Amino acid sequence: MTIDVVVPVYRGAPMARRCIESILEYQQQTPFEIVVVSDASPEPELVRWLREAAERGRITLIEQPVHQGFAGAVNRAAGLHTDRDLVIVHSDAELANDWLDRLAGHAASQRDIGTVSPFSNYGGVAGYPLSGSKNALPDGYTSGTLDLLFRRANRGASVAVPLSCGPCVYVRRPCLDAVGPFDSGPLGSDYGVEQDFCLRASSTGFRHLLAADVYIWHHGAASFGAAEAMELSTRAEQAICKLYPHYRSQRAEFAERDPARPYQRRVDLLRLAESPRQLLLFVAHAWGGGIRRHMNELAAMISDRCDVMFLEPVSGDRVKLSWPMAGEGFVLYYSLPQDSRELVSSLRELRLARMHFHHVHGLPRAVLDLPGAIGVPYDCTLHDYYPICPQYHLVTEDGRYCGEPDTVGCTACLTRRPGQWGLDIVAWRGAFGTLLRGADRVFAPSRDVAQRVARYFPDLRVTVMPHPESTLETIRRVTRVVTLGNLSPDKGLDVVAACAADASGRNLPLSFRVLGPITRPLPQQPGIVFSTHGEYAEADLPLLIAAERPDVIWFPAQVPETYSYTLSVALASGAAIVASALGAFPERLAGHPRARLVPWNATPGEWNDVLLESAEAIPASRTLRSRVVTT
Repeated sequence: MTIDVVVPVYRGAPMARRCIESILEYQQQTPFEIVVVSDASPEPELVRWLREAAERGRITLIEQPVHQGFAGAVNRAAGLHTDRDLVIVHSDAELANDWLDRLAGHAASQRDIGTVSPFSNYGGVAGYPLSGSKNALPDGYTSGTLDLLFRRANRGASVAVPLSCGPCVYVRRPCLDAVGPFDSGPLGSDYGVEQDFCLRASSTGFRHLLAADVYIWHHGAASFGAAEAMELSTRAEQAICKLYPHYRSQRAEFAERDPARPYQRRVDLLRLAESPRQLLLFVAHAWGGGIRRHMNELAAMISDRCDVMFLEPVSGDRVKLSWPMAGEGFVLYYSLPQDSRELVSSLRELRLARMHFHHVHGLPRAVLDLPGAIGVPYDCTLHDYYPICPQYHLVTEDGRYCGEPDTVGCTACLTRRPGQWGLDIVAWRGAFGTLLRGADRVFAPSRDVAQRVARYFPDLRVTVMPHPESTLETIRRVTRVVTLGNLSPDKGLDVVAACAADASGRNLPLSFRVLGPITRPLPQQPGIVFSTHGEYAEADLPLLIAAERPDVIWFPAQVPETYSYTLSVALASGAAIVASALGAFPERLAGHPRARLVPWNATPGEWNDVLLESAEAIPASRTLRSRVVTT
């Protein structure tokens, strides 16, 4: 039976041409006809190309005299052949290989199947590598080669989903006949019409499938700008939640269950197994800090020739195997030693080339046996003293260097503070002596670490190699701006927040500190340097100012001050002062050589320029001469 592949087209000539040509490029066993609906396109070039394609018999073209939108275009095409299934393809999608044969196979698998959708990079019911993200193509892949990988990894596999949506949706004719046409009216736009259709279909007994063996590429937002698309999507989501009260909880349950995950991971495993780069496994704790930084930098240094995975603890005997590359979602969990055989088998299938132990805190003891079980060489880096001290840092209970006592002293320490795995000091050092001696290479970032560890394992060869570091930027001088007292909106709280945001946006060398409490919390945002001290005793304020060493003390009052005791303390400190030209400030700061007055309603940019100039951090040419009053 012939299937209509429906492509509604409005704008975006280059993408629409690529979409249609990608459908024409690949032969299918399933008979199909491309039905393009030109929805009163405003692009003459696109209209001309579509008409030429129709004249050559490559497509069937329906031209709408008036723009009807996505739902109207689909309904017009659906009425052309009322006995055929449809595949609705967005005009900014690209398809490859035998995509239609696979979708049609899933659609025909059960009589109650209503719709089927594939994996996509963006905008569908399931994304890859990550769902809910606008994914880039993995390095070295085209949409076609990635689709072939999906076909191999998940051949014939599908999974039930609450609905279908996105750049490609197969709709069976019995479902369309039972549910009726696509309807954008209740939603206010074409966004969400596929979801609405599927929810109506579910209420009549139809099910929906994710075709786990099909992947298509989606550019996204061809007919709308990104901002407009986001706004329309949000409105549609709100409308659907009103129409279908169960939708929100259904969607939350779907996200929690994430039925696409096993199929994403199968593709990940195949990609890793077939990668031309060697695969390394870094073993470490989950604390982050300097060890994680070193691992990340090391992985980045060798990324052109090696893929790197991490093995970290989760809780108890659970460990996490992950691929920490940006944009990747691969994570698998194992319980050790129960799942050791499965973990070993997976790493062998991935052709693991080498392991590197960075730390063992929180990990089951079984991780020490992995190199032998897998049959791979390994290295060790001594980030601290974990091979000789179960406390890792040669530290006493009160946080001081222990002096490295004899076995009796270490045994007493472990009696009070047991280490992991329940080992005594002799067994602990024995286990790690075996690990270190079996390593191809043992690295230490300093000679001191190497020498301390060598005292316990004198036959061990340790290579001293400082951690490689990326070149650090020169740390620039930052102007420290301090406000005093209980900061409320009338005292300038909102002004301070706005100036901090402006400084972050313009990358200005300013930090903002409130010596005192604030009347409401301000949202913390990345890149904004803002902090508060909290309550203080009035008598302590001079000492606090001295400790802060401010470049500028700032009074951004938004109402006329009658006096201000905190200004008296600021004057005594000798620091530069910037204040609103309002209330008592002009008369009290008159004649002060390091004081500047600014209109109380100055913009954040104007305030910040004066703050910088007052600290002599910018040239005088940036002074707001027209609006700033100098005392």
